[in-house]
Amino acid sequence: MMAAHGQQQSSPGGLDGKTLVLQAVDLVQLIGQTVALKKRGLSWIGLCPFHTEKTPSFHVHPDRGYFHCFGCKASGNAIDFVIKRDRVEFRDALHQLAQQYNVDLPKLGVSREATGLKQALLDACSSAAAYFEQNLQHPQIGNAAREYLHKRGFSDETLRKFRVGVAIDGWDGMLKHPSMQKFTPEILLQAGLLKQRDGGNGVYDTFRDRLMFPIRDDGGRVIAFGGRVMPGSDNPAKYLNSPETPLFSKSRIAYGLDLARQRIVETKTVAIVEGYTDVVMAHQFGASNVVSVLGTALTESHVTVLRRFADKIVLLFDGDAAGDMAVDRALQLFLTQPIEIGIATLPGGMDPDEYLLEHGHEAFDSMLTNSEDALSFQWRQLFRQLVENENDLTGRTKAVETYLERLSAARAGGPVDPIRWGGILARVSKFTQIPVEDLNRRFRPKGRPAAPPSHRSAGDAPGASAAPGQDRPAGEYKPGGFVKRPWVPKAQWKRGQATEKPRGPFRSEYVAQMGENPETAGVSPPSARMKAEREILGVLLHLPGEWTNVQQVIDNTEFTDEQIRPLADWYWDYQRHEGQPVLEELVAILEDDQLKSVAIELASEVELMNNLHQTLAKAVHFVRQEKQQQEHTKLLSTLRRSTNDARDDGSEVDALRRLTEAGIARSK
Repeated sequence: MMAAHGQQQSSPGGLDGKTLVLQAVDLVQLIGQTVALKKRGLSWIGLCPFHTEKTPSFHVHPDRGYFHCFGCKASGNAIDFVIKRDRVEFRDALHQLAQQYNVDLPKLGVSREATGLKQALLDACSSAAAYFEQNLQHPQIGNAAREYLHKRGFSDETLRKFRVGVAIDGWDGMLKHPSMQKFTPEILLQAGLLKQRDGGNGVYDTFRDRLMFPIRDDGGRVIAFGGRVMPGSDNPAKYLNSPETPLFSKSRIAYGLDLARQRIVETKTVAIVEGYTDVVMAHQFGASNVVSVLGTALTESHVTVLRRFADKIVLLFDGDAAGDMAVDRALQLFLTQPIEIGIATLPGGMDPDEYLLEHGHEAFDSMLTNSEDALSFQWRQLFRQLVENENDLTGRTKAVETYLERLSAARAGGPVDPIRWGGILARVSKFTQIPVEDLNRRFRPKGRPAAPPSHRSAGDAPGASAAPGQDRPAGEYKPGGFVKRPWVPKAQWKRGQATEKPRGPFRSEYVAQMGENPETAGVSPPSARMKAEREILGVLLHLPGEWTNVQQVIDNTEFTDEQIRPLADWYWDYQRHEGQPVLEELVAILEDDQLKSVAIELASEVELMNNLHQTLAKAVHFVRQEKQQQEHTKLLSTLRRSTNDARDDGSEVDALRRLTEAGIARSK
């Protein structure tokens, strides 16, 4: 049952934090924040957020407590969804959901004092945001600010969405407001809402006579503020951010991320613009994958946060305003961070809102998609600046030297993945027309010996350069990196029945019933044996009470499909020692992600079948028939060997007897 907002759920004895969270989460509401869901029967469907598709194959089963995509096979419970969506660890996902659904988690090594202080700071920031919003809506206090914002083109709906407000022109307007009286000056100081007067005698409001933009974490909680001066103000600081606090670190927060996250996950791309108003206006025009990094350069911490949601970061500059420092920083992060970093410039010095207004949302998305990576952008920028024409040898030489110097400085910013570096050198070679071998020597760290001459650099092939000092023999490199051949258990080679073509009248009937699953069109269908095994285990997940009868006919060791055999082993063991596992509880019990994914996949495959009991009976009968056929073949082989060897030890008689018994059994 979902927890009522504002009420803290207690921790009943015996229930761990994971169980409490899963009981509290409304799965449809949670996933609905990212996916547009429509109800279909007992489940909800939508477009999968984890891969690109046009036909919905993503199913949410609130009664069972899990989701499953028939396309990419992503599956799991509420915690798994947050882990996959936000690219966070289990603990972070657990705490995020606990906060969202007001679950009081058991102590996990965090002191009560630290937890209490953090909550007090969050409450103070939330109350301050409400105070600033009220000021903006006040007929007299907020009139000038509203007129300015409306003149800039901001709608009331957008202002409410971002909780934009205003701080009055006074030293203690917020401090003396009744809504803030419940907080001590010490708490307001730690939250960055007050400043200490010179000499330490008294305090005053941090923000005065400014438009206020609440800064929220990716969970939507207000943790800090950004203030922009009101028009006509003589304040020299146009923008003012909250100071560093226990809640807020400028180098790790992206403004607007809580509202941009869904679109970022969908497009796998995040655009970074200059300030708060650019973010707000971009969202108003539909470009909701836009954020800002609060007046500071993009940092490794920003990248760590953003790559939880995106595969590509695009720095969006107004016109040709991409300064050397910003591009150098982007190049360093491009080399050292496991994410694509691109640069795009708006034409004619336009602001993002001007571009969106004139060209539309689709053109904006196309510009982000076609942005240049930092490597290409800097070369083109330097070439344009230093080379007057194609025959300008002096300018070209200077451009090459400057480019290689900046590349070397960027590379020194941190460790670079060898395969990524190899591909980079191949492209640099194309830009500068310098052979890859020479680039390898130039960038080789001091003290590292050159590769033996007998080894030819893989960089001779475009896009496949070896890392400095790590030249490889030709032929080892494969496009996209080193390809590891999948491991195939030896037992599977012996189990020919797992892939053999079904034989006999019953097999033909069973195969004819397999049909074609539109979700897996173009994929080779499983063998009849594999399908039967999947149906047996899938039905048992829904009808655990049937296991008692099934296990008398089939043992878990008889499952030949290597994908589901581990789950069968786990299921048989659980039934024998723990009792019947209810499906929605089983999804939470399974700790192994692979087992959990397989379990949900099998349960989803059989869920829509009309008669699960009949499906189970046919599948069990098929496996039993095949087992008897194998025994029959084995006995015939024994009989032939006995006859050929002219043995007189009774084995021939025994084989005949067993063949007869097997024939009688099959006829029943």
